[in-house]
Amino acid sequence: MATATVARPGAVRIRRLLRILFPLAVATGIGLALYERAGELAALVLRPGSVPYLLLALAANAVAVLFTMATWRSLLADLGPRLPGRTTTRIYFTSYLGKYVPGAVWGVLAQLRMAGAAGVPAPVVLAVFLLNLLVAVLTGLAVGPLAAPWTLGTGAWWLVLPGALTLVLVARPRLLNRLAAAAARLARRPAPEARASSRGVRRALAAATASWAVSGLHLWALAVMLGAPPLTALPVCVGGFALATAAASLVVVLPDGWGAREALLLLSLTAVLPWPQATAVAVASRVVCTLSEVLVGGTALLLTLPRDPVPRTPLPSSPAPHRPEGTPCPDSSTPSTTASR
Repeated sequence: MATATVARPGAVRIRRLLRILFPLAVATGIGLALYERAGELAALVLRPGSVPYLLLALAANAVAVLFTMATWRSLLADLGPRLPGRTTTRIYFTSYLGKYVPGAVWGVLAQLRMAGAAGVPAPVVLAVFLLNLLVAVLTGLAVGPLAAPWTLGTGAWWLVLPGALTLVLVARPRLLNRLAAAAARLARRPAPEARASSRGVRRALAAATASWAVSGLHLWALAVMLGAPPLTALPVCVGGFALATAAASLVVVLPDGWGAREALLLLSLTAVLPWPQATAVAVASRVVCTLSEVLVGGTALLLTLPRDPVPRTPLPSSPAPHRPEGTPCPDSSTPSTTASR
């Protein structure tokens, strides 16, 4: 006879505590990220004619964030059970904002907890996480060579290798499952049990590539604002941002690749801007990305708050008409409702 598993009181307390501490840690990380760059953001806003460029940069990165969610959702729909859009949106943005907490495990833990509560098995959640990371990194490194001719010259021919691998995945999508298994072995983890289909991989690759192309436009708007030539700066910014972010995402010690991304961005931006302006653009990029991610993620979480059913209050029964005492009912043969209760 099977015995029911009873949660220990200590484990229940820890879960309740994490529900409080995790949002607080995310809010603290976001607050510190914005506070440290408040001076740079104020200087940018006060520049003459800067507001249209800043709004364009915010809008571009906000659209890119939505494309990243589409990448993850396409893999989840391919591997796991179908979930309502509100549920997947809430799971994604809760874990997405968790990247502002140092360490890469918090986003994964949030996905495991919330997706598990929605009925998605843990092996599927881990497989989606790993495949999504591979798709993001590979497509980012594939878009990155757009900036190579202006930054690294002909010596950067090796940067075409990730792009070639991405094209191979478009032709043979199921190879991504083998790459995920190899990555799991390198990390000394079991290979993912769930396997992505060809259609799911192609949809994820397309959404991720679109995300890199659109997100690079925010860096281009900032660079043009500070004097970069628009035509030359476009491939430099789109490719440079994709390359820097994809490479920095592998640095899991720092929250959201702090420092690593800026260093790689400077390598690209100095091809179209002097060093001081390139530094200002790299700093402004971090501020714009943080603001747009918080705005999009926070709005999505507010719009997908669980809706508690409103209990319906029964309408009060109509009072019986007043009859003088001793007056018989109109139909004495039919018992009244009150009497029959």
